[in-house]
Amino acid sequence: MDSSRRRAFFNLAEEEFIPEPQVSCDFNDTRSDYCEMAGAIRIRGSTSEVFVMTPRRGTTAGDVVGANATWIAANATSWKMQPYTRKGEARIMNGITAVTVRLADADEAPACEVMHDVPAVVYSNGGYCGNYYHDFNDNIIPLFITTRHLGGEVQLLVKQKQAWWFGKYGEIVGGLTRHEALDLDGDARVHCYRRAFVGLRSHKDLSIDPRRAPNNVSMVDFKRFLMWRYALPREHAIRTDDEVVGGRRPRLLIITRRSRRRFMNLEDIVAAAEELGFEVTASDLMSPPKKQGGEAALVDDGGQARMADASATVNAFDVMLAVHGSGLTNLVFLPMNAVVVQVVPLGRMEGLAMDEYGVPPRDMNMRYIQYNITAEESTLSELYPPGHPVFLDPGPIHKQSWSLVKDIYLGKQDVRLDMARFRPVLQKALDLLR
Repeated sequence: MDSSRRRAFFNLAEEEFIPEPQVSCDFNDTRSDYCEMAGAIRIRGSTSEVFVMTPRRGTTAGDVVGANATWIAANATSWKMQPYTRKGEARIMNGITAVTVRLADADEAPACEVMHDVPAVVYSNGGYCGNYYHDFNDNIIPLFITTRHLGGEVQLLVKQKQAWWFGKYGEIVGGLTRHEALDLDGDARVHCYRRAFVGLRSHKDLSIDPRRAPNNVSMVDFKRFLMWRYALPREHAIRTDDEVVGGRRPRLLIITRRSRRRFMNLEDIVAAAEELGFEVTASDLMSPPKKQGGEAALVDDGGQARMADASATVNAFDVMLAVHGSGLTNLVFLPMNAVVVQVVPLGRMEGLAMDEYGVPPRDMNMRYIQYNITAEESTLSELYPPGHPVFLDPGPIHKQSWSLVKDIYLGKQDVRLDMARFRPVLQKALDLLR
Protein backbone atom coordinates (compact mmCIF):
# COMPACT_ATOMS: atom_id res chain seq x y z
CA MET A 1 0.00 0.00 0.00
CA ASP A 2 1.54 3.38 -1.04
CA SER A 3 1.92 6.24 1.43
CA SER A 4 -1.06 8.21 0.14
CA ARG A 5 -3.39 5.21 0.52
CA ARG A 6 -2.02 4.49 4.01
CA ARG A 7 -2.61 8.11 4.93
CA ALA A 8 -6.14 8.06 3.56
CA PHE A 9 -6.90 4.84 5.43
CA PHE A 10 -5.61 6.32 8.66
CA ASN A 11 -7.67 9.50 8.23
CA LEU A 12 -10.82 7.53 7.45
CA ALA A 13 -10.36 5.28 10.47
CA GLU A 14 -9.67 8.26 12.72
CA GLU A 15 -12.64 10.23 11.50
CA GLU A 16 -14.95 7.27 12.02
CA PHE A 17 -13.85 7.03 15.64
CA ILE A 18 -12.36 10.02 17.40
CA PRO A 19 -12.01 9.35 21.13
CA GLU A 20 -13.16 11.78 23.75
CA PRO A 21 -10.14 14.01 24.41
CA GLN A 22 -8.54 14.22 27.83
CA VAL A 23 -6.97 17.60 28.55
CA SER A 24 -5.33 18.80 31.75
CA CYS A 25 -3.78 22.27 31.96
CA ASP A 26 -2.11 24.33 34.65
CA PHE A 27 -1.92 28.08 34.15
CA ASN A 28 -1.58 28.93 37.83
CA ASP A 29 2.14 28.18 38.10
CA THR A 30 4.35 31.27 38.24
CA ARG A 31 7.09 29.79 36.05
CA SER A 32 5.33 28.18 33.08
CA ASP A 33 2.01 27.26 31.50
CA TYR A 34 1.53 23.58 30.78
CA CYS A 35 -1.07 21.36 29.11
CA GLU A 36 -1.19 17.58 28.79
CA MET A 37 -3.61 16.04 26.30
CA ALA A 38 -4.57 12.61 25.06
CA GLY A 39 -6.82 11.46 22.22
CA ALA A 40 -6.33 12.41 18.56
CA ILE A 41 -3.86 15.30 18.38
CA ARG A 42 -2.81 17.06 15.17
CA ILE A 43 0.05 19.58 15.20
CA ARG A 44 0.81 22.00 12.37
CA GLY A 45 4.05 23.84 12.96
CA SER A 46 3.73 26.35 10.10
CA THR A 47 0.78 27.99 11.87
CA SER A 48 1.82 27.10 15.44
CA GLU A 49 -1.42 25.21 16.06
CA VAL A 50 -2.22 22.14 18.11
CA PHE A 51 -5.60 20.61 17.22
CA VAL A 52 -7.28 18.48 19.86
CA MET A 53 -9.80 16.40 17.94
CA THR A 54 -13.32 16.11 19.36
CA PRO A 55 -16.03 13.63 18.29
CA ARG A 56 -18.62 16.39 17.84
CA ARG A 57 -18.74 20.02 16.81
CA GLY A 58 -19.10 22.68 19.48
CA THR A 59 -17.01 21.05 22.20
CA THR A 60 -15.64 23.71 24.55
CA ALA A 61 -12.91 23.94 27.16
CA GLY A 62 -15.50 23.47 29.88
CA ASP A 63 -16.26 20.03 28.44
CA VAL A 64 -12.72 18.67 28.34
CA VAL A 65 -10.27 20.73 30.39
CA GLY A 66 -9.64 20.04 34.07
CA ALA A 67 -10.63 22.53 36.73
CA ASN A 68 -7.01 23.56 37.35
CA ALA A 69 -6.96 25.49 34.06
CA THR A 70 -8.74 28.48 35.56
CA TRP A 71 -7.23 30.82 32.98
CA ILE A 72 -9.27 29.22 30.16
CA ALA A 73 -12.88 30.39 29.80
CA ALA A 74 -15.36 27.52 30.00
CA ASN A 75 -16.89 28.43 26.61
CA ALA A 76 -13.53 28.75 24.84
CA THR A 77 -12.75 26.55 21.85
CA SER A 78 -9.11 27.69 21.65
CA TRP A 79 -6.41 29.26 23.80
CA LYS A 80 -2.85 30.51 23.33
CA MET A 81 0.24 29.36 25.16
CA GLN A 82 3.84 30.53 25.19
CA PRO A 83 5.79 27.30 25.82
CA TYR A 84 8.78 28.77 27.66
CA THR A 85 9.65 28.69 31.36
CA ARG A 86 10.15 32.41 32.13
CA LYS A 87 6.44 33.19 32.34
CA GLY A 88 6.77 36.17 34.67
CA GLU A 89 9.34 38.05 32.57
CA ALA A 90 7.43 40.13 30.02
CA ARG A 91 10.56 41.40 28.30
CA ILE A 92 11.78 37.94 27.33
CA MET A 93 8.33 36.40 26.85
CA ASN A 94 7.51 39.04 24.22
CA GLY A 95 9.94 37.21 21.96
CA ILE A 96 8.47 33.73 22.49
CA THR A 97 6.22 32.46 19.69
CA ALA A 98 2.75 31.58 20.95
CA VAL A 99 1.13 28.22 20.20
CA THR A 100 -2.65 28.04 19.73
CA VAL A 101 -4.45 24.97 21.08
CA ARG A 102 -7.77 24.37 19.28
CA LEU A 103 -10.65 22.02 20.00
CA ALA A 104 -11.82 20.85 16.59
CA ASP A 105 -13.90 18.14 14.95
CA ALA A 106 -12.70 16.23 11.88
CA ASP A 107 -14.05 18.84 9.44
CA GLU A 108 -12.30 21.74 11.16
CA ALA A 109 -8.79 20.30 11.49
CA PRO A 110 -6.17 19.77 8.76
CA ALA A 111 -5.65 16.26 7.42
CA CYS A 112 -3.03 14.13 9.13
CA GLU A 113 0.19 13.69 7.12
CA VAL A 114 2.62 11.97 9.48
CA MET A 115 1.50 9.61 12.25
CA HIS A 116 3.69 9.04 15.32
CA ASP A 117 3.37 6.31 17.92
CA VAL A 118 5.13 8.26 20.71
CA PRO A 119 4.01 11.36 22.64
CA ALA A 120 5.02 14.88 21.56
CA VAL A 121 6.40 17.72 23.65
CA VAL A 122 5.94 21.21 22.18
CA TYR A 123 8.19 23.92 23.63
CA SER A 124 10.35 26.92 22.71
CA ASN A 125 14.13 26.95 22.37
CA GLY A 126 14.18 30.77 22.32
CA GLY A 127 14.39 33.22 25.18
CA TYR A 128 17.70 33.17 27.03
CA CYS A 129 19.02 30.26 24.94
CA GLY A 130 22.82 30.46 24.84
CA ASN A 131 23.31 31.56 28.44
CA TYR A 132 24.79 28.55 30.25
CA TYR A 133 22.68 28.97 33.39
CA HIS A 134 19.47 29.46 31.42
CA ASP A 135 20.24 26.51 29.14
CA PHE A 136 20.01 24.28 32.19
CA ASN A 137 17.43 26.23 34.16
CA ASP A 138 14.97 27.07 31.37
CA ASN A 139 15.39 24.09 29.05
CA ILE A 140 17.37 21.09 30.24
CA ILE A 141 15.97 20.59 33.74
CA PRO A 142 12.36 21.33 32.62
CA LEU A 143 12.85 18.85 29.76
CA PHE A 144 14.10 16.28 32.27
CA ILE A 145 11.07 16.81 34.54
CA THR A 146 8.62 16.66 31.62
CA THR A 147 10.05 13.71 29.68
CA ARG A 148 12.21 11.49 31.89
CA HIS A 149 9.30 9.25 32.93
CA LEU A 150 8.65 8.46 29.24
CA GLY A 151 11.88 6.46 28.97
CA GLY A 152 13.09 8.06 25.73
CA GLU A 153 9.86 7.33 23.85
CA VAL A 154 8.95 10.95 23.16
CA GLN A 155 9.48 13.42 20.33
CA LEU A 156 10.45 17.05 20.86
CA LEU A 157 8.65 19.57 18.64
CA VAL A 158 10.69 22.71 19.00
CA LYS A 159 9.66 26.28 18.30
CA GLN A 160 12.53 28.69 17.62
CA LYS A 161 14.89 25.73 17.45
CA GLN A 162 18.60 26.50 17.72
CA ALA A 163 20.46 23.73 15.88
CA TRP A 164 23.76 24.48 17.64
CA TRP A 165 22.05 24.02 21.03
CA PHE A 166 21.08 20.47 20.14
CA GLY A 167 24.68 19.85 19.10
CA LYS A 168 26.19 21.23 22.29
CA TYR A 169 23.81 19.33 24.56
CA GLY A 170 23.46 16.29 22.33
CA GLU A 171 24.42 13.85 25.10
CA ILE A 172 21.67 15.18 27.36
CA VAL A 173 18.97 15.33 24.67
CA GLY A 174 19.93 11.84 23.50
CA GLY A 175 19.25 10.51 27.00
CA LEU A 176 15.74 11.96 27.02
CA THR A 177 14.53 10.98 23.55
CA ARG A 178 15.40 8.34 20.98
CA HIS A 179 13.67 10.35 18.27
CA GLU A 180 14.78 13.26 16.14
CA ALA A 181 13.77 16.67 17.48
CA LEU A 182 11.65 18.47 14.88
CA ASP A 183 12.06 22.12 13.94
CA LEU A 184 8.40 23.01 14.26
CA ASP A 185 8.81 26.36 12.49
CA GLY A 186 10.43 24.79 9.44
CA ASP A 187 8.11 21.79 8.99
CA ALA A 188 4.88 22.41 7.07
CA ARG A 189 3.51 18.90 7.56
CA VAL A 190 0.70 18.00 9.95
CA HIS A 191 2.03 15.60 12.59
CA CYS A 192 -0.39 13.39 14.48
CA TYR A 193 -0.07 11.95 17.98
CA ARG A 194 -2.20 10.16 20.55
CA ARG A 195 -0.65 12.10 23.41
CA ALA A 196 1.00 15.53 23.60
CA PHE A 197 2.38 18.04 26.08
CA VAL A 198 2.50 21.78 25.37
CA GLY A 199 4.99 23.64 27.53
CA LEU A 200 7.50 22.32 30.07
CA ARG A 201 7.16 21.74 33.79
CA SER A 202 9.43 24.02 35.84
CA HIS A 203 9.58 24.14 39.63
CA LYS A 204 12.35 26.36 40.97
CA ASP A 205 15.75 27.76 40.05
CA LEU A 206 18.13 25.04 38.84
CA SER A 207 16.24 22.42 40.82
CA ILE A 208 13.26 20.07 41.04
CA ASP A 209 10.45 19.62 43.53
CA PRO A 210 10.03 15.82 43.55
CA ARG A 211 6.54 16.14 45.04
CA ARG A 212 5.40 17.77 41.80
CA ALA A 213 7.42 15.73 39.32
CA PRO A 214 6.29 12.59 37.44
CA ASN A 215 7.61 9.51 39.24
CA ASN A 216 8.88 11.91 41.95
CA VAL A 217 12.19 12.47 40.15
CA SER A 218 14.61 14.69 42.07
CA MET A 219 17.83 16.60 41.47
CA VAL A 220 19.72 13.56 42.72
CA ASP A 221 18.09 11.64 39.88
CA PHE A 222 19.10 14.44 37.50
CA LYS A 223 22.69 14.33 38.75
CA ARG A 224 22.82 10.57 38.21
CA PHE A 225 21.32 11.07 34.75
CA LEU A 226 24.19 13.44 33.88
CA MET A 227 26.72 10.97 35.29
CA TRP A 228 25.28 8.31 32.99
CA ARG A 229 25.22 10.51 29.89
CA TYR A 230 28.75 11.87 30.35
CA ALA A 231 30.22 8.67 31.86
CA LEU A 232 31.34 10.52 35.00
CA PRO A 233 33.19 8.20 37.36
CA ARG A 234 32.80 9.89 40.77
CA GLU A 235 29.46 9.71 42.55
CA HIS A 236 30.83 10.85 45.93
CA ALA A 237 33.46 13.37 46.98
CA ILE A 238 36.46 12.49 49.12
CA ARG A 239 35.94 11.99 52.85
CA THR A 240 38.90 13.47 54.65
CA ASP A 241 38.19 11.73 57.95
CA ASP A 242 38.95 8.26 56.58
CA GLU A 243 41.03 9.08 53.53
CA VAL A 244 43.54 10.45 52.05
CA VAL A 245 43.60 7.47 49.69
CA GLY A 246 47.00 6.94 48.16
CA GLY A 247 48.06 10.30 49.54
CA ARG A 248 45.46 12.24 47.51
CA ARG A 249 44.52 15.60 48.89
CA PRO A 250 41.02 17.10 48.55
CA ARG A 251 40.72 18.99 45.28
CA LEU A 252 39.49 22.57 44.93
CA LEU A 253 38.34 23.98 41.60
CA ILE A 254 38.27 27.78 41.34
CA ILE A 255 36.04 28.95 38.49
CA THR A 256 37.63 32.00 36.90
CA ARG A 257 35.87 34.55 34.71
CA ARG A 258 37.14 36.27 31.59
CA SER A 259 35.34 39.56 32.18
CA ARG A 260 33.70 41.11 35.23
CA ARG A 261 33.30 39.49 38.66
CA ARG A 262 36.85 38.20 38.51
CA PHE A 263 39.04 37.24 41.47
CA MET A 264 41.62 40.04 41.51
CA ASN A 265 43.86 38.27 44.07
CA LEU A 266 43.61 34.76 42.69
CA GLU A 267 47.20 33.95 43.64
CA ASP A 268 46.49 34.72 47.30
CA ILE A 269 43.40 32.48 47.26
CA VAL A 270 45.33 29.61 45.69
CA ALA A 271 48.19 29.98 48.19
CA ALA A 272 45.84 29.98 51.18
CA ALA A 273 43.95 26.94 49.91
CA GLU A 274 47.15 25.00 49.27
CA GLU A 275 48.43 25.88 52.72
CA LEU A 276 45.27 24.39 54.21
CA GLY A 277 45.82 21.15 52.30
CA PHE A 278 43.89 21.53 49.04
CA GLU A 279 45.13 20.56 45.61
CA VAL A 280 44.02 23.61 43.62
CA THR A 281 43.14 24.20 39.96
CA ALA A 282 41.83 27.48 38.51
CA SER A 283 39.95 27.30 35.21
CA ASP A 284 37.19 29.07 33.30
CA LEU A 285 36.15 25.66 31.87
CA MET A 286 35.42 27.39 28.56
CA SER A 287 38.83 27.40 26.88
CA PRO A 288 39.18 24.73 24.19
CA PRO A 289 40.86 21.49 25.29
CA LYS A 290 44.50 21.02 24.35
CA LYS A 291 45.87 18.62 21.77
CA GLN A 292 49.12 16.81 22.26
CA GLY A 293 51.86 19.40 21.94
CA GLY A 294 49.95 22.07 23.83
CA GLU A 295 48.10 23.93 21.07
CA ALA A 296 44.35 24.39 21.33
CA ALA A 297 42.25 21.72 19.68
CA LEU A 298 39.81 23.04 17.10
CA VAL A 299 36.63 21.04 17.50
CA ASP A 300 33.72 22.08 15.29
CA ASP A 301 30.95 20.08 16.93
CA GLY A 302 28.86 22.90 18.37
CA GLY A 303 30.44 22.45 21.80
CA GLN A 304 29.48 18.82 22.47
CA ALA A 305 33.08 17.71 23.07
CA ARG A 306 33.65 20.77 25.23
CA MET A 307 30.69 19.83 27.41
CA ALA A 308 32.06 16.33 27.86
CA ASP A 309 35.48 17.72 28.77
CA ALA A 310 34.07 20.29 31.22
CA SER A 311 31.82 17.75 32.94
CA ALA A 312 34.73 15.35 33.44
CA THR A 313 36.93 18.16 34.78
CA VAL A 314 34.36 19.30 37.35
CA ASN A 315 33.55 15.75 38.45
CA ALA A 316 37.18 15.25 39.51
CA PHE A 317 36.91 17.91 42.25
CA ASP A 318 35.58 17.93 45.80
CA VAL A 319 35.06 21.67 46.30
CA MET A 320 34.11 24.36 43.78
CA LEU A 321 34.61 28.08 44.40
CA ALA A 322 33.20 30.82 42.17
CA VAL A 323 31.84 34.35 42.16
CA HIS A 324 28.11 34.52 41.44
CA GLY A 325 27.57 33.86 37.74
CA SER A 326 26.76 31.21 35.15
CA GLY A 327 30.01 29.31 35.80
CA LEU A 328 28.43 28.02 39.01
CA THR A 329 26.00 26.04 36.84
CA ASN A 330 28.79 23.48 36.55
CA LEU A 331 27.97 22.37 40.08
CA VAL A 332 25.59 19.84 38.47
CA PHE A 333 28.67 17.77 37.53
CA LEU A 334 30.24 17.70 41.00
CA PRO A 335 30.08 14.42 42.94
CA MET A 336 27.61 14.19 45.78
CA ASN A 337 28.85 15.37 49.18
CA ALA A 338 31.00 17.94 47.40
CA VAL A 339 31.06 21.54 48.64
CA VAL A 340 30.02 24.61 46.64
CA VAL A 341 31.34 28.00 47.77
CA GLN A 342 29.61 31.00 46.20
CA VAL A 343 31.13 34.45 46.55
CA VAL A 344 28.33 37.02 46.35
CA PRO A 345 29.27 40.45 44.99
CA LEU A 346 28.08 43.73 46.45
CA GLY A 347 24.61 44.99 45.59
CA ARG A 348 22.00 43.21 47.69
CA MET A 349 22.44 40.04 45.63
CA GLU A 350 22.28 37.62 48.57
CA GLY A 351 18.71 36.41 48.01
CA LEU A 352 19.15 35.93 44.28
CA ALA A 353 22.43 34.09 44.85
CA MET A 354 20.80 31.75 47.35
CA ASP A 355 17.84 30.97 45.07
CA GLU A 356 19.94 30.33 41.98
CA TYR A 357 22.98 28.54 43.38
CA GLY A 358 22.39 27.99 47.11
CA VAL A 359 19.33 25.74 47.07
CA PRO A 360 20.39 23.42 44.18
CA PRO A 361 23.49 21.95 45.91
CA ARG A 362 21.41 20.97 48.91
CA ASP A 363 18.84 19.36 46.62
CA MET A 364 21.69 17.31 45.10
CA ASN A 365 23.09 16.06 48.42
CA MET A 366 25.95 18.54 48.40
CA ARG A 367 27.11 21.16 50.91
CA TYR A 368 26.89 24.90 50.36
CA ILE A 369 28.71 27.95 51.75
CA GLN A 370 27.80 31.53 50.84
CA TYR A 371 30.34 34.30 51.30
CA ASN A 372 28.99 37.86 51.02
CA ILE A 373 31.74 40.37 50.31
CA THR A 374 32.11 43.75 51.97
CA ALA A 375 32.46 47.10 50.21
CA GLU A 376 36.21 46.97 50.83
CA GLU A 377 36.40 43.70 48.88
CA SER A 378 34.62 45.16 45.84
CA THR A 379 36.37 47.08 43.07
CA LEU A 380 33.33 49.35 43.05
CA SER A 381 35.14 51.08 45.92
CA GLU A 382 37.58 52.31 43.25
CA LEU A 383 34.77 53.77 41.12
CA TYR A 384 32.46 55.38 43.69
CA PRO A 385 33.26 57.45 46.81
CA PRO A 386 32.50 56.12 50.31
CA GLY A 387 28.91 56.80 51.30
CA HIS A 388 27.64 56.57 47.72
CA PRO A 389 24.13 55.01 47.38
CA VAL A 390 25.71 52.17 45.41
CA PHE A 391 27.12 51.01 48.75
CA LEU A 392 24.63 52.33 51.29
CA ASP A 393 21.26 51.59 49.68
CA PRO A 394 21.06 49.34 46.60
CA GLY A 395 17.28 49.06 47.07
CA PRO A 396 16.26 52.03 44.88
CA ILE A 397 18.63 50.81 42.14
CA HIS A 398 16.89 47.42 42.18
CA LYS A 399 13.49 49.13 42.05
CA GLN A 400 14.53 51.40 39.18
CA SER A 401 15.51 48.61 36.78
CA TRP A 402 17.21 45.24 36.58
CA SER A 403 19.27 46.60 33.67
CA LEU A 404 20.86 49.14 36.02
CA VAL A 405 21.57 46.40 38.57
CA LYS A 406 23.26 44.35 35.86
CA ASP A 407 25.24 47.33 34.63
CA ILE A 408 26.60 48.32 38.04
CA TYR A 409 26.75 45.27 40.28
CA LEU A 410 27.28 42.56 37.68
CA GLY A 411 28.93 44.52 34.89
CA LYS A 412 31.42 46.79 36.67
CA GLN A 413 32.48 44.77 39.69
CA ASP A 414 35.39 42.50 40.47
CA VAL A 415 36.31 41.11 43.89
CA ARG A 416 39.49 41.22 45.93
CA LEU A 417 38.92 38.89 48.85
CA ASP A 418 40.10 39.82 52.33
CA MET A 419 42.10 36.68 53.04
CA ALA A 420 41.93 37.11 56.83
CA ARG A 421 38.14 37.04 56.45
CA PHE A 422 37.96 34.42 53.71
CA ARG A 423 40.47 31.87 54.98
CA PRO A 424 37.98 30.45 57.56
CA VAL A 425 35.58 29.81 54.66
CA LEU A 426 38.17 27.62 52.98
CA GLN A 427 38.75 25.85 56.30
CA LYS A 428 35.00 25.25 56.69
CA ALA A 429 34.84 23.77 53.17
CA LEU A 430 37.62 21.40 54.14
CA ASP A 431 35.86 20.48 57.39
CA LEU A 432 32.62 19.72 55.53
CA LEU A 433 34.38 16.96 53.59
CA ARG A 434 34.87 14.97 56.79
